[in-house]
Amino acid sequence: MGNNLSIEKIVNNDGDPIQVTGVSSVGACSHRTALTITATPQEITIGANKRTIEIYNNGDATIYYGGSGVASTSGRPILPTGGQIWSQVKSTFSVYLVCATGQTSDCRVIEYS
Repeated sequence: MGNNLSIEKIVNNDGDPIQVTGVSSVGACSHRTALTITATPQEITIGANKRTIEIYNNGDATIYYGGSGVASTSGRPILPTGGQIWSQVKSTFSVYLVCATGQTSDCRVIEYS
């Protein structure tokens, strides 16, 4: 019988939950140039032959994500040092990122095949 690991909840220092993806389901990892997110929505798409995309907020301001009309008042937040992972996405995957007016944040995009 193999070893089984059961994790009920992983949280960061603020107590926010962290999503974990099993190593056996992730292929090669690639990254893009860091992006500066502003108050103008910026579209992020997935690269060819990739299945999973991760957005990491490496800045000091909250980043919000959503559709093409996303705003800081309507998007879902990614807090500083937080991230969002989408897995099993279609080749047409698209998400828009934005910060509140007057704010910017450094964003990292990582993709997995």
